[in-house]
Amino acid sequence: MSATLHHQSPTRKAVEVTVPASEVSAVFNEVVAKITPKVRIPGFRPGKAPRPVLMQKYAREIQSDVAQQLVEKHFWKAAQEAGAQPISHPSIEKLDLKEGTDAVFRAQFDVAPEVALPDYKGMVLTKKKRAVDEATLLEHLEGLRQRAVKHLPVEDGVVAAGLVVTCDIRVKPQGLKAKAYQDQVLEIDGTRPFDAELMGLKIDEKKAFTLTHPADDANTILAGKTLAYEVLVKDLRRKEVPVLGDEFAKDMGAFENLEALKDAVRKDLEEAAERDAVARLHATMLDTLLEAAPFEVPRSMVGLQLDDYCQEFAQHVARQGMDPKKVNWQAYRQYRLNDAERAVRSGYLLQAIGNGESIEVPDADIDAEIRAFMSENQVQQPFEAFKAEMERRGNATEIKGRLRTDRIFDRLLATAKITEELLDKAAFEALVELERKREAGIPVNRFDAGGLEGGDLEGQEGGEPAAVASAEHVHGPECDHDHEAEDKPVKKTALKKTAPKAEPEVEEKPKKATKAAKAEPEAGEKLKAKKTPTAKK
Repeated sequence: MSATLHHQSPTRKAVEVTVPASEVSAVFNEVVAKITPKVRIPGFRPGKAPRPVLMQKYAREIQSDVAQQLVEKHFWKAAQEAGAQPISHPSIEKLDLKEGTDAVFRAQFDVAPEVALPDYKGMVLTKKKRAVDEATLLEHLEGLRQRAVKHLPVEDGVVAAGLVVTCDIRVKPQGLKAKAYQDQVLEIDGTRPFDAELMGLKIDEKKAFTLTHPADDANTILAGKTLAYEVLVKDLRRKEVPVLGDEFAKDMGAFENLEALKDAVRKDLEEAAERDAVARLHATMLDTLLEAAPFEVPRSMVGLQLDDYCQEFAQHVARQGMDPKKVNWQAYRQYRLNDAERAVRSGYLLQAIGNGESIEVPDADIDAEIRAFMSENQVQQPFEAFKAEMERRGNATEIKGRLRTDRIFDRLLATAKITEELLDKAAFEALVELERKREAGIPVNRFDAGGLEGGDLEGQEGGEPAAVASAEHVHGPECDHDHEAEDKPVKKTALKKTAPKAEPEVEEKPKKATKAAKAEPEAGEKLKAKKTPTAKK
């Protein structure tokens, strides 16, 4: 066997392999001998069909099987001997295969990028943090008070402003079919025309009336039309908002008085503001480093990241009661393409920094995380059995990745020059709005989760359609390889025999001004703060 490596791009290579004729013929003989007893050809007893007849009738199947065996046997070794470490399955772009002659195949594949690290020490950063002032504290307490509202029955009363009414409504728009709505809950505001018609009604009382929508109504279907209503009042309740005092504090938990509740709320708000500010610092550092260190990323990894996006979005769509099959997946993948490329670049960049800083995660730290999760979720299973299950599902690797990513960011922050800026409510909301406009959607980053040996390459279940197709791939009459397998990230069982693993694992980009409580860069909706990756499954 001989092999020649061709460089198509920094992360895309091709290897051309020549297999001696003697080996090609031997594999042909093995394949023919294997299928001979299984096929049935009219005019011949089972297993007795002449070889030329089999070669003619099953030429495509035989050639495909031979090609697969030759590629599987020689590709990985040839790529390594030529000086490359594949991180994706081969995509066959050329195949010359004929019994009795040398076989030649040319296979494209991806390799991990070489990341030239920028100067990442001593960055000058501004830590923008929401100020927890008295107004913020009172606003949060008012939210707690409103969530503790009680709805008490008003059995002998009549509908009035401020009360909550449960009713059945039948409505017939002019020229349209009537529709019925059961158990509609309305908080009565006497200024609305519909509410005004209900004023004075009692429980079990029904009223019919008509209303005309304005000609400039936002609902163009109903604009200018007259609607006939029939309303049956079924329940009537009044809202009782608790007084903000010591009794309210005691109802909220183990607080002796209102001051104790305020202290606890203030502490929670300050911790959340700190996590949110640190998350912004992480995002700022990452943006700065990515801009300073341009490099190409393997498209198979981008395809895998897009598969992750598709899978998560499909689950979201399903939770909303919609059919994921109706999503235009090709358009969605194109929409998330830039996010995916940035996510993969982030992973490789952080991996390079972690390797350069020799940042490792001891097994004891992973065990501690697992034990903390078991305690928090009251898992009764023995530790060793539970840990083995997490390792089998890949959760332990994700824990390692999250911990290592946290330590990489901690190392970056330790060397940075940071100035803190406190933002009042208006300034903070302006920052949130600016970030929202800059970023339509929050991509999940494939952050580093490896060790010094690199990330764990694991094929993942993807969305529809499958991962991106191979570029410049030739589909011709001589192309008999498995198209489903091409350009998919390599399973770790394959790489253990061939090359160091090089794909960064999944972690999440620091949230930008969304929920203050989510600050650590973790695995999207899969890895929430202080939770292990079991949420991913």
